[in-house]
Amino acid sequence: MKVARALLAAGWACSAALPPGAWASDASAFFETSVRPVLVAHCYQCHSRDAPTVFAQLRLDSGPALLRGGRSGPAVVPGDPDASRLIQALRHEAGPAPMPPAGKLRERQIADLEEWIRQGAAWPEDDAETGGDRQPSSPRDHWAWQPLAEPALPEVGNGSWAAGPIDRFVLARLEAAGIAPVEPADRHTLLRRLALDLTGLPLSPGQIRAFASLPARAGLEAAVDSLLASPAFGERWGRHWLDLAAYADTLGLGRRIPAPSAWRYRDYVIEAFNSDKPYDRFVREQVAGDVLPFQSDAQRREQLIATGFLAIGPWALVDQDKLQLRMDVVDHQIDTVGRALLGITLGCARCHDHKFDPVPQRDYYALAGIFRSTRTLGARMSGVFSDVRRTALPETPRELRARADAMVAWRADYDAAVRAQRRAEERVEALQAELKRSGADGGDDAKQLAERLAAARAEARTQKTEAARILHYGKPDAPVALTLADDPEPEDARICLGGNPRSLGEEVPRGFLSIVPAQGPTKIANRRLIGTGFQKSSGRLELAGWLFDPGNPLPARVMANRVWQHLFGRGIVASVDNFGTLGERPTHPALLDYLALRLRRQDWSVKALVREIVLSSAYGLSAAHNELGGAIDPDNRLLWRANRRRLEAEAIRDSVLHVAGSLDFRAGGPSLPLTSRGSLVMAQPPFLARGLELGGALRNRRTIYLPALRKSQLKQADVLNLFDFPDPNTVAGRRDVTTVPTQALYLMNSPFLVRQSDVTAKALLAGPERSDEARVRAFLLRALGRPATEADVDRALRYLRGAGTGTREQAWARYCHSVFASNEFLFRG
Repeated sequence: MKVARALLAAGWACSAALPPGAWASDASAFFETSVRPVLVAHCYQCHSRDAPTVFAQLRLDSGPALLRGGRSGPAVVPGDPDASRLIQALRHEAGPAPMPPAGKLRERQIADLEEWIRQGAAWPEDDAETGGDRQPSSPRDHWAWQPLAEPALPEVGNGSWAAGPIDRFVLARLEAAGIAPVEPADRHTLLRRLALDLTGLPLSPGQIRAFASLPARAGLEAAVDSLLASPAFGERWGRHWLDLAAYADTLGLGRRIPAPSAWRYRDYVIEAFNSDKPYDRFVREQVAGDVLPFQSDAQRREQLIATGFLAIGPWALVDQDKLQLRMDVVDHQIDTVGRALLGITLGCARCHDHKFDPVPQRDYYALAGIFRSTRTLGARMSGVFSDVRRTALPETPRELRARADAMVAWRADYDAAVRAQRRAEERVEALQAELKRSGADGGDDAKQLAERLAAARAEARTQKTEAARILHYGKPDAPVALTLADDPEPEDARICLGGNPRSLGEEVPRGFLSIVPAQGPTKIANRRLIGTGFQKSSGRLELAGWLFDPGNPLPARVMANRVWQHLFGRGIVASVDNFGTLGERPTHPALLDYLALRLRRQDWSVKALVREIVLSSAYGLSAAHNELGGAIDPDNRLLWRANRRRLEAEAIRDSVLHVAGSLDFRAGGPSLPLTSRGSLVMAQPPFLARGLELGGALRNRRTIYLPALRKSQLKQADVLNLFDFPDPNTVAGRRDVTTVPTQALYLMNSPFLVRQSDVTAKALLAGPERSDEARVRAFLLRALGRPATEADVDRALRYLRGAGTGTREQAWARYCHSVFASNEFLFRG
């Protein structure tokens, strides 16, 4: 019990629900684990001392206030939940207004509150024992903005289980709750988990055999090091970052306006993760790469491309209200910096002071001044259509020679297209003249001529579009990127009253969030020294410095939490993009600070942090169920087992291609097939045609290299539409996971799965295995990452022998299809 109280005092109270009656002998512990978290999450925003308005004069943040009640009287009757108005409101019974307004609580949560009242509605009086989930007296006391604290390693009973400090923090929470971790995952399950988490691809049979043949720890470390060194690591973890950057290969919120050079930013991100670019440098380049010093043309080029983080966005380019458009761009950039880098919802302060977090409206406009002094959109800012800003990149001698050679071929293609256009137009003119004559002298049938003329006009339009496509999108121009740039005349922003850019209030000097106690400079000078002269400054360079000021705890905490989330399926702070008072509290706050400090001290190495986490005993647990753990911590917040979860859409598609032997491992390069005929509608602005098709060069590439569109994805990658690919118009640190009937129908009928199953079957039948049993074993090792059991082999052979009509190859294809659609293939254990 002393250990439990110590953990609670340190702010480590568990927010997992307990069964009614659990820990009844310790009312304080039951309250902290099952009652206060529900009140904080669902009631305090309207019924606490710090609420902007205390509704119905009812506060639920202290024992005396609860008993005193509000306008309608006491909220609880100790010992009698049925007579308590709080319970009646939560049950949505007649009488009190149903609460919470957003929807009824889970039955388990209501049962916990009923049990608490039945036991006397005890409210701990000693603040030292209520630590972790206690609502701070002021939003400024909230845990997230406090400095990083060096945590003491907790004492644990089962020290032999802990492989390192991470396990000590996890095990201390488990022992305090009376839960033992389940057994470790078997070797093949763990190897598959590692491969999918680190690269998004299954291991090859040769890799499985090699790693499994080594002693357990040596094999594990060898697998981790190999996977971290694989180019597939950057492709997997780069996709995580692109979710935060609202990346897409198109611009605009309506028409699918192509951004042909956006891929350069995507490739920059992938390479940054593969090269283990220090995270602080990675972010600095994306916020202010264009104004950072550089040592070479290659570095300059890389830093310019990096600013695509805030330059490639869901801009409403077809919009006549340029004043509103400018502030909407600024708002998206502030929101991206807030959610992705700081874990704060800054967009809430555009129209008024943040309702829940200590972010005044002045802080929002201090940041707005920085981005108003930054050029994001470029030419044609008058009229209806706006355009993005493009920057020419330094070219290498090799690129210059290649472009000169390509110009020769391009000129021939363009000349041929122009000749075809002229021929088509001459054909139209000839038919028009013939139609005119036939109308006068009764020659050829006028109706038939009119039909031929209509077809000729359509062909002429097609040829004109093709010539324009080659001219504007086929010409091998100098490389460009979508980038940011400082405005030559930086300016502070004025508060937009009610968010209206035409109703302006006071001017706010450019600056940063007052909530963060930065140790360095907090003011932005209008000019900064560059070489031997001065240059006017937007403030982005200073913003990049402030983000990684030693006094700013947020970037390290937020990134460490994201790494944990991608490996465990849930962040230590589950609301990964919101560390504010409306976000969820950390389940292991001391562990979070430990990981954030490790990230800082290991030169901001993401790979080093990933390696330490995946080599922990906590990461290596099986997903087996445990009755006691399920009763005490049904949501597995304390990590007594591994979280079994479905693969993301990209991992499903890439894994199928990999197992089938169809995956094209070529990396990088353009995503949009703008070189193919009919890919564009050459209106103003030009936009992608609805029937856009992927050519052979793209069709079997990893999904990260396919075009990402701001509307529904391409038909050839329809798995993205069905398996929760995030909306690329928003910051999405955590993807939704849905289970709907159309997913099962897709798995059964998808042309993609049918085609890859056929490919797999042909490869198996043509392979070195000489018996069906050997083929089954080879296929399951490749597809599921484990040796086949006798039951697997028996089922497969019985199916293949009794498959009915069709050829042997078709029977094998159907069998492969059934494995691809199975839960074992689709889920990571």
